[in-house]
Amino acid sequence: MPQIGPTSREECIERLARETFDVCVVGGGITGAGIALDAASRGLSVALVERGDFASGTSSKSSKFVHGGLRYLANYDFGLSWEAAQERDLLRRLAPHVVRPVQFLWPAFRHGLEATLAPVGLTIYDLLSTGRGFRRHRRARPESIRRLAPTLRHDRVHAAWTYWDARADDARLVFEILRTAHGLGAAIANYSAVRGFDKARGRAAAALVEDIHGDRPIAVRAGSIVNAAGVWAGEVASLDDPALAPKLRPAKGIHLTVPAARLPLRSACIVPSISRDGRSVFAFPWGPVVGLGTTDTEYSGPLDSPAVGSDDAAYILSAVNTWFDTDLSPTDAIAGWAGLRPLLEGGAERTADLSRRHAITTSPSGVITITGGKLTTYRRMARDAVDLVCERLGVRARCCTARLPIGLAASPRALYEETRALAARLGLDPDVARHLVAAHGDRAPDVLALVAEDPTLGAPVAPPLPDLLAEIAFAFRAEMAVTLEDALARRTRLALQDSAGGLGDLEAVRRAAGLPRKRLQAEARVYAAALAAERGPVPPPPLAT
Repeated sequence: MPQIGPTSREECIERLARETFDVCVVGGGITGAGIALDAASRGLSVALVERGDFASGTSSKSSKFVHGGLRYLANYDFGLSWEAAQERDLLRRLAPHVVRPVQFLWPAFRHGLEATLAPVGLTIYDLLSTGRGFRRHRRARPESIRRLAPTLRHDRVHAAWTYWDARADDARLVFEILRTAHGLGAAIANYSAVRGFDKARGRAAAALVEDIHGDRPIAVRAGSIVNAAGVWAGEVASLDDPALAPKLRPAKGIHLTVPAARLPLRSACIVPSISRDGRSVFAFPWGPVVGLGTTDTEYSGPLDSPAVGSDDAAYILSAVNTWFDTDLSPTDAIAGWAGLRPLLEGGAERTADLSRRHAITTSPSGVITITGGKLTTYRRMARDAVDLVCERLGVRARCCTARLPIGLAASPRALYEETRALAARLGLDPDVARHLVAAHGDRAPDVLALVAEDPTLGAPVAPPLPDLLAEIAFAFRAEMAVTLEDALARRTRLALQDSAGGLGDLEAVRRAAGLPRKRLQAEARVYAAALAAERGPVPPPPLAT
């Protein structure tokens, strides 16, 4: 499978300018990536353009879960929950290195309705997931509760249950999908912004694109154009016809990470919020940190810069401090991030009550716009969009992504053993192999090959996190990273797991990235300032102070 690298970005840019494609996808998040893969796997010629970095919006700011939608059952949306459960299991089989099972602990803190409804909801959830390889829920014994969540206020727990869902590194999933689409012939380019559409006899015949880093205009000619720009879909649609822009109602969700020593967990855990809004707060172990989330609030600010607010952090931490034996404040957090859900206006008073289903519209000029949806169901969204593309192009080709492995052709166990043995020969902790396989799939040995060439790249970027300097080098050489932020925030997740955002040893990062010192220092300042702004009340990285 061809690699995505800096030279291939230039090759893709040249292809965008030279070729005529069956479909041009606008947007490089999970939905656009899924559409590109679906179309390419059906034999269509595909172009994908993204105005920023791949997965730089909502698709790197999620809760990191691929879930069956347990909470949708409260709204009696059994269809969406069943669909999500089906897609969750399918993704677990197609990309087992990225999508992995995770155990949840769900405690009830009082008698009555909560304790009654929890096992009923979980039983329905089990039925929706029957035959899909996930364990059934079980009532947790007191000793199990103490083992899974040692600091939970056990004296207040009336009953508790465990159930299983799945976790995924959202940005890494996007990269693996894009890599697979690229291997099937798709031309993809980040930092390629759509500025308008060229229309021939009233039909959109080309997307007018600016190569931001190459400072050149490109007309990407295509038989069909799909707008999959997430929360920016309205802006893209307005370039075609301002009157037809979809009515989106973005909802902000924020997350915090705290040291695992302050909140030790052996499973994810759900506790009720204390604001009487009917929502829950979750905590999940993530290496040396614990992730906390999330909010669901109306958002009307700039789409490019949602941030953690003091009220957001208080909402999450107040619930955690109420139900766990903790006294956490925003200053105890390591990092924080904010993302926007691209929800469709639906008349509900709260964004939390809006449907997570997707919708597809076609403008008079033929531009297809897909909005709404969620990470877990991206493949079905892509299927529906490409079905429409094929219908318009007169192509008879069925969706085959339900059988298409993503980023991993070999057995995960065999690849892990190969990578573990290679790491041991290089004098690295063999356990680093698990991290590399989870992040890079089949290319984990390729990352270690860089360490074989230069042993200094075998050092971790920010101990005790497992990310290697070799991964920074790999991001620039083989994953289309253009800026320092691309490597530290999305190719690795150091922006979310390290208080310094990966900037602790700037010289080592510079050598790994292969960037000139002045350029790296300038990019580091920009990146640190962006992290500080997004983190809000959470302490900023050192370079931002």
